Amino acid sequence: MDKNKGNQLKKFAKYTTIGIQMAATIIGGYYLGGYLDQRYGYTEPFYEKWVGLAAVFLGVASVMWQVIKDSK
Repeated sequence: MDKNKGNQLKKFAKYTTIGIQMAATIIGGYYLGGYLDQRYGYTEPFYEKWVGLAAVFLGVASVMWQVIKDSK
């Protein structure tokens, strides 16, 4: 009985960290986009929006890829 409970707890902990990891990756992508905007001097609103969004979506895609890989 204890072995089954420990296994369930391990699975629960594994999948609850996915949300935290996704949030951290999105926030990191947002700040990476802002950093790249400043570093390369993108001051036009078009580049500001799209570089930040690209960094966020790349972060989300990487987390989703990892979730799919881990769930197999």
